[in-house]
Amino acid sequence: MSLFTDKEVKALDELFHEVGVYRHSKDLKELFDFIKKFPKIAPFNAFLLHIQKPGSQYVASASEWREQFNRTIKPGARPLVILWPFAPVRFVFELEDTDGKDPFPEALLKPFQTNGTLAKPALDRLIRNLPRDGVSYHEADHGTGSAGFIEVAKGHGTQDAGKKKGKVLYHLVVNQNHSKEEKFATIAHELGHLYCGHLGTPNENWWPDRRKEHINIREFEAESVAWLVCERAGIKNPSAEYLSGYMNENAQIPQVSLENVLKAAGMIEAMTLRGLSLRKEVVV
Repeated sequence: MSLFTDKEVKALDELFHEVGVYRHSKDLKELFDFIKKFPKIAPFNAFLLHIQKPGSQYVASASEWREQFNRTIKPGARPLVILWPFAPVRFVFELEDTDGKDPFPEALLKPFQTNGTLAKPALDRLIRNLPRDGVSYHEADHGTGSAGFIEVAKGHGTQDAGKKKGKVLYHLVVNQNHSKEEKFATIAHELGHLYCGHLGTPNENWWPDRRKEHINIREFEAESVAWLVCERAGIKNPSAEYLSGYMNENAQIPQVSLENVLKAAGMIEAMTLRGLSLRKEVVV
């Protein structure tokens, strides 16, 4: 189900396209670098933090500050609002709005360095969760210049998904000769296309049908999704070169949907963290 109603999506489009927030390359780069700093928070929530307080370094609820860091909220501090599962919103406070005698752990301000190494369980969980959305995963013996692709499945195939069988709606093919980091980046890129609606949609409640978007928009969105997912996982990725090159050569970005980019990145990250059940529409 979408995080937003149609009215809320239109409000976001107005913010991005009509008001011009994040339309300039330097502003989007600043936003993405900010989101990268908060790997424990969903990408869209990190975006909300940036809108409310761009200089934020670390956020937590009042109880988390008290119990985990022995810090209290300063009188008059204004809470920041983020979305929260099974509740409308959650209130959090930024580090500078707290007091405490103990020094704050410096390591938490730099959660990771992009060192190019991916924990194998993250890739394994991501692949195991692909059937949830009807994606069938394949590895093929391709040349080094071919990373992979995703396509709409023809026919009515099925696949095993744990103790259940699921419909095959898409085929995702990845180069078997690549490293686990390269495979992860490829999957993130191709799922970016899928979850941003570039291949259409089996159900409008899953993600929108955006097949008519210009190829430049589709590619920029998929590269953005892959960059966010990989950078927040602490690995280098080829999307960095694409985005850096584009932003250096163009003052403004294409008319992309940041809502869809951030939502897609969050969906992929969730697939790396835990096992997810098949969508009921996929179950055979």
